[in-house]
Amino acid sequence: MTFPPVRLPMILLIAGLLAACGRSEPVPPVAAPEPVVAETVEPEAEAHDEHAEGEHHHEDEAAAGGTAHVHGLADLAITREGNKILGELISPMANFGLSETDGAFTDVVTAELSGLIEVEGGDCTAAVPHPMTDNSGEHTDGIVHFVWTCAKPDDVRLVRFSGFTAFPSFETVNTIYITEADQKAGELTPSAPELSLK
Repeated sequence: MTFPPVRLPMILLIAGLLAACGRSEPVPPVAAPEPVVAETVEPEAEAHDEHAEGEHHHEDEAAAGGTAHVHGLADLAITREGNKILGELISPMANFGLSETDGAFTDVVTAELSGLIEVEGGDCTAAVPHPMTDNSGEHTDGIVHFVWTCAKPDDVRLVRFSGFTAFPSFETVNTIYITEADQKAGELTPSAPELSLK
């Protein structure tokens, strides 16, 4: 007869206490515990649930110290330094329609990056975006740096993510705008692609 690891020490402890007290009556037998049946999940159902809403999670990367890698989702940080507006977009390569194992931007995708993010107001001129990759996790993320030089940076009214058309795999772009005096944040989607800065 086998006992689960928790019950066996308890039974031995009770038997020891009874023996120490000098009790001579026999200890009644203990019924065998009911077997524990683990709930099983069909692999197909689990895979279907994970991709049911078009998201592709890599939570093992989150446990390794990074953030969860979710297809369709991207993060955009916008800051201001003097007369320059700086942007950094971090996204799974799959959002650009690129292979995560190859980990490289193609010339076709690089050519589309100039119109990916726009600022409105401030009489700004955009520099050529600078793409790079981060393959420190199991899957590669694309990182694109943007710079706008503005004649009137105080007049910049909004940031627009225009990439939903060119790259339809983008579903949500979590955006934050931070300066020394101000902070704005929002979720940009195909139906609401702009973050107001005023």
